[in-house]
Amino acid sequence: MNQPFSLFLSRVVASLLAMVLALSAIGLFLVWAARSVDQEDIRRQGEIAGYALREIRTNLSHNQESSTFWDEAVERTAVSGNDEWIDGNLGSWMHTFFGVDEAYVLDGQDQPIYSFADNQIKPAGFFEERRDLLRPYLQALRSKLATEEAPIAGSHEQSVGVSDYLYVAGQPAVLSVKPIVSDSGRLSQSISTIHIHVAIQYLEGDVIRRVGQAHVLQDLKFVPAGALDPDAASVTLTGDTSGATVPFEWVPYQPGRRLLASLLPILALVASTLMVGTLLISSASYRRKLDRIKNNEHIRYLASHDPLTGLPNRAAYEKAADELVDQFSLHQQSDPLAFLFMDLDRFKQVNDILGHQIGDAVLVEFARRTAGILPANAPVYRVGGDEFAALIPHRTKREVEQICSEIIDSLAEPMEIEGRRAFIGVSIGVSMAPHHGTDRPELNRKADVALYHAKLAGRRRFSIFGSQMDDAIQNRAAIEADLREALRTKIGLSVVYQPKFASDGDRVLGAEALVRWQHPGRGAISPVVFIPIAEEAGLIGDLGLWVLETACREAVAWPVDHLAVNVSPIQLRDPEFVEAVSAVLSRTGFPAERLELEMTETDFADSEEVGLQNIKSLNAKGIAIAIDDFGTGSSTFERLRDISFDRIKIDRSFVKNITESEGDAEIVRAMISMAHAKGLKTTAEGVETPEQRDVLRAFGCDELQGFLMGKPMPPTELSQIFKTSAALAV
Repeated sequence: MNQPFSLFLSRVVASLLAMVLALSAIGLFLVWAARSVDQEDIRRQGEIAGYALREIRTNLSHNQESSTFWDEAVERTAVSGNDEWIDGNLGSWMHTFFGVDEAYVLDGQDQPIYSFADNQIKPAGFFEERRDLLRPYLQALRSKLATEEAPIAGSHEQSVGVSDYLYVAGQPAVLSVKPIVSDSGRLSQSISTIHIHVAIQYLEGDVIRRVGQAHVLQDLKFVPAGALDPDAASVTLTGDTSGATVPFEWVPYQPGRRLLASLLPILALVASTLMVGTLLISSASYRRKLDRIKNNEHIRYLASHDPLTGLPNRAAYEKAADELVDQFSLHQQSDPLAFLFMDLDRFKQVNDILGHQIGDAVLVEFARRTAGILPANAPVYRVGGDEFAALIPHRTKREVEQICSEIIDSLAEPMEIEGRRAFIGVSIGVSMAPHHGTDRPELNRKADVALYHAKLAGRRRFSIFGSQMDDAIQNRAAIEADLREALRTKIGLSVVYQPKFASDGDRVLGAEALVRWQHPGRGAISPVVFIPIAEEAGLIGDLGLWVLETACREAVAWPVDHLAVNVSPIQLRDPEFVEAVSAVLSRTGFPAERLELEMTETDFADSEEVGLQNIKSLNAKGIAIAIDDFGTGSSTFERLRDISFDRIKIDRSFVKNITESEGDAEIVRAMISMAHAKGLKTTAEGVETPEQRDVLRAFGCDELQGFLMGKPMPPTELSQIFKTSAALAV
């Protein structure tokens, strides 16, 4: 072998060896890089999977409080006969809305009063199959209640609870046990009377499938212990009390392995593709890095935003509020910082009647409208189901009031969604730093107090916190307690009657029953004060039926054509209202055709399905329906055309100026003419002068009512009116 050839061969061998070593080094590097990328990707997927699966447990406890932290739930579960309500709010509804698979309501001795499983109501004894499994959790919760343990800080939960991972009948599940307690604090509950709500959600099926789809975890599923696929990625949830281990696995994406498989054939064919391979690896690594950054951003987004509306959530609100308050205190700014708490009115009715899809669309539309009204530096936050908040810096009190008015006005007209009309309103509570403090929790509390005050004042309005509001809430609680006692004993409550005359002003045609309350310590309390409290406290049904029965019993022998009794919209929405009215008529012997039920124009026009059916049923029994305060609401004869009613009562605001204002006179004349054209009777309220009486008589009004003819009076005085009327008739 000559030297040139040897040199050539040595160079070829050296080159081949160098190439082999280079390719081997590159190959080893690529294998290492692919494994590293896969391991990092699997680690990140594990973090996402663990976060998403643990969120099911957190959400179950939080969602459970929408029905357990509620005065009405305490009252409804405390007495028997509310099975349908319990099922609709603590069982079937939670299954439909939150995906709860099993729900139980236990009394103060942990005895079942309601059981739900397999998508149906079960006999109460069905719970006994779960008692041994759930006993330690019930004992733990009772212990927390006994020691008055507070909810975990930062959990945003309103009441203590116990939750865990466990196996139920061999199925992996998450459990949450919550007490049914008062949200207002007005209900006194001893430990032995507190009811318990148990919710179980299985960690299989659609709930896990949705988690996998939402977080790109392919074939995410539960696997029994010891059956994990060694090629799959996995994460295990561990029960705090049960000690149960609940493993989940999914098919990892493994971008490194996929990339390596595509590159190896190229590297084996030609060394010249080394550079291309390097670029591809670099490019793929960069893309993966971008994916990881995107995933991190998505996780951070989910932690601080509401997925339905896209608005920042409660956590984001509290963080922003703390930062703004700190800046405010640090720089001692002179311009105030406003805290707005907004709560949608009638939202539960929208959900119940139109469905949750329409309800979700209402929330999104409200968020859109409100965001368009608030200043650019004041985002909207969704802090609860139908609760929103905003932080408005550098605005005067007058500017904040204008913003609140615009938000309320934006909901003046119903929302048109998918061909359905949703009537919704909003109440707003406001606190302002530094006038009401410079501490976020205190400012939140005062905004919440102002919101409560706005709702008590009639909803669809805003209130700015004042020191008197704290006193007003305490005063209202005292009045509510006294009214509850008055309803129990009937001491201090009475019914008075205001006569209703023919247009000649002499003949008595009817009487309107009006409730009065003479408080032993406060004196006479106006119905304007205690009727809204009765409605808010759930007492209006009992109060209304007592007034109806008292009036029917006293008026059964009176020489009048009809007896008018007012009806609350809450009574009208009660499915058992018609039956209750019929029972009163049966007990008192009062003829149905002489009874006239009055409801305000707005309540009548906005009646929901149950209310409309009740009106039709009352009509069928011969009971007359009158529209009170006609002309003051937003309805018209056209809006009321599909419902049968018998009389309109022209509001006193029109009658007051009928002799001075030609416009009011023409409005009243038109009302009477249109009513007569539709076969309706008319009553004018607030007649106080002979001149008003004469004008209404000339217009053809059928019936007059007012201080000119008679004020509200007890039955004994009304009897004298009957005698005088009878004498004039002779």
